[in-house]
Amino acid sequence: MRKSINVIINGKYIDVEFKKELKDHNIILTFEIINNYQMICVSIKFENMKDFELTSTDIRKINTHTLIKRGLKAIYSYKNIDKNEFDKNTKGHLKNNINYKNILKDINGRKIKDRNIFLSSYSYIYQHESRNYGDNVSKRLSSLLNYSEGYIKNLTKESFNKNFISKNSKGISGGILTKKTIDILNSL
Repeated sequence: MRKSINVIINGKYIDVEFKKELKDHNIILTFEIINNYQMICVSIKFENMKDFELTSTDIRKINTHTLIKRGLKAIYSYKNIDKNEFDKNTKGHLKNNINYKNILKDINGRKIKDRNIFLSSYSYIYQHESRNYGDNVSKRLSSLLNYSEGYIKNLTKESFNKNFISKNSKGISGGILTKKTIDILNSL
């Protein structure tokens, strides 16, 4: 049986190959590990498997947001199968040692008293949840963290203003965790 998704690790770069998204074409997403906690998609490549021309209609059939989300899910599934092998192949670049559920529980229970630790933890949750394309991030975080939607928007603004997250591109929710945030998360 032929796999429809293939994950290929090359150090800081991870290729995810989709073989059944388009007939007679492979789609290869390349992700770059930018810090211990995040990856970004840096390229999308269409590879012709036979002598069929790629048409604009074929490209319109592809939902890039969903494809990126599926690519990330495939990478994390691959990581969960054998963490030691994954760490060896990525040279330890994606050693996310943070327990997502514990951070959620600490923020929900209002257990974090230090504002910098709180904003770092919130920034981690924010960038993680912003990958859920299609959902309103503020609404999702509001229901997830049991804070009002207005307070979530203020937290997001404060996280950007106090340099816990830097913007990766205009008009897209999420961002890149800054060195300040990474240092605080590593100390937890």
